[in-house]
Amino acid sequence: MEKEIYWSRFAADFETHNHYVAGQKNIAAIKDTLSEQNLTGKVLELGCGNGTYTKVIAHKAQEVFATDFSEEMVSVSKTKLDSLKNVCVEQQNCFSLTYPDSNFDAVVMVNLLHVVENPEDVIKECKRVLKQQGILIIVSFTTEGMSALAKLGLIYRYLKTYGKPPATSQSLALEKTSSMVTNQGFDVSETFLTGHSSKAIFVKALLK
Repeated sequence: MEKEIYWSRFAADFETHNHYVAGQKNIAAIKDTLSEQNLTGKVLELGCGNGTYTKVIAHKAQEVFATDFSEEMVSVSKTKLDSLKNVCVEQQNCFSLTYPDSNFDAVVMVNLLHVVENPEDVIKECKRVLKQQGILIIVSFTTEGMSALAKLGLIYRYLKTYGKPPATSQSLALEKTSSMVTNQGFDVSETFLTGHSSKAIFVKALLK
C-alpha cells in the first residue's frame, strides 16, 4: 500500500492541531451533530485520523470499523481507542476497501472528502460496501457560510500549522456534495452547515 506522508506527520498530536486550526467549539459542534444520528449496527468510519470522532460513533453502534490510509494515524488510534471493545481500527484505502459488498449499515466520513482527489470515487466505494437502505454521512470542513474575516483566520491558522495544503485539497459545498451523492444512487435526506466561526457541511443519505 502506498504510504501517506502529508497528514501522518501530525498523527501524535493531530487533535490539538485541529482544535487550534478549526476551533474546539466548532469540532464540538460536529461531535454533537454526530451524536444525534441513529448510527446503529455495523458502522464503517473512513478517514478516522486519530479517533477524534470515533468515540461518538461507537456510543450507539454495535460495531465500528475505524479506518485511515495513514499507518501513523492508525497506530495512534489503536492506542487511543483500545478501551472501546466494539471498535476495530484498521488501515484501509478509501478508494479500494477490502470489505465485501453490502457489509455495513452505515458509512461515516468526517473531514475526508475535501482532501482526496476524486471524492465521487470514494462515494462510489461507500455504495459498494453499504447494505440496501444503508446510511451515508459526510461531514467536511468548508468555507461556505463563513465571513471573510473568519476565512482569513482559518487560512492563517492552517498554513501556520500544516503548511501548504495537499494538491488534492478542495473546498466542498453542500450543493456540490449532495449532487455527487445523488449521482451515485443515494437519496439525500438531510443537508446543513454545522459549526460556529468555522463551518462544516453535513450531508446524510440513504442507499436506494
